[in-house]
Amino acid sequence: MSTVWYNRHSSVGLWIVMAEKTFDLFAGLDALTKGDMRWYDALPDDAKKQAAPFVIMRWLCGTGDAAQLVRINTFVNPYAFALGAEKPLLFKLLAATTTHKPKRYYWLKAPGAVTKKLSLEVIKEYYGISGREAATYQLDKETLLEMAEELGWDDEELKKLKKEVQ
Repeated sequence: MSTVWYNRHSSVGLWIVMAEKTFDLFAGLDALTKGDMRWYDALPDDAKKQAAPFVIMRWLCGTGDAAQLVRINTFVNPYAFALGAEKPLLFKLLAATTTHKPKRYYWLKAPGAVTKKLSLEVIKEYYGISGREAATYQLDKETLLEMAEELGWDDEELKKLKKEVQ
C-alpha cells in the first residue's frame, strides 16, 4: 500500500499532492544485507524508479564491517556510474558484496567539503577565489590558522576561527 504525501502551500491555501512514497529504503537495506538477489526484481515499477543504487551503496558503506567495505569498493564502486542504467545488476552486485550479517547502517557523508563560515572566509581571502571553489579545499587546523595570521586577522577573529575548527 502506498502513501500519498500532501503539502499545503501556505501563501495560496492549496493542497498539493507531493509524491507517492512506495519505496522503503530500510527494507531494501535489510534485504540486501541478507543477500537477497531478487529484492529489486520483486519491487513494483514505481518503487523501482525511486530506488537509487548510488544512495543505497552509500548507506551500505556506512558500517564498521571492513570486509563489506572492501567488497563494495572492489566490486561495485568502479562500475557504479558505468552501469547506472543497469539497476538490477547493480543491486545484485550490492547484495553479493554484503557479509549477510545483520548490522546497523549510518549515512556516509561525502568527504572533504569545507562548510564552516570562517574557514571558508580564510581560504577565499588567502587564495582570492570564490566560496564555491574554497569549499573544495581540505586544509588542516594549523594551516588555516597560519593563513589567517598571514592575512592579519586580529586576536578576536583568530579565537573564533580556533573554536570553529576544533
